[in-house]
Amino acid sequence: MGRLSRRTGEWPGRVGGGAVMLDVQDTIGGPGDEGEGAAAIAEDAAAALRFHVAAPSVSAVRKALFRAPGGARVLGRHDRETIACTHTMDERSFARHWPILLSRLEKVGLRVVPRPPSG
Repeated sequence: MGRLSRRTGEWPGRVGGGAVMLDVQDTIGGPGDEGEGAAAIAEDAAAALRFHVAAPSVSAVRKALFRAPGGARVLGRHDRETIACTHTMDERSFARHWPILLSRLEKVGLRVVPRPPSG
């Protein structure tokens, strides 16, 4: 990564003023999202101390959750499409840190999904 230019205030090598367009999927349970599905996923994640992420690889989730608050860790693949993760947050910490975890995942185009059926 380059350094921010003091003269122009832009990253070197960027075209169009340094703006980057990303195609980000809708995040279930994102900050400010009050949907029933989002609340159910968050409630289940808080109770079970686990959550699942739709991602193409385990390493993508590991990178997104690196040094994340709340003791969020990747357990491994649940199935071909989802990665199982765990956390060590109590109820109070979960309320504070859950939006941060969702934001980190959203920034790289990942989303939290309900637990897929086993079998």
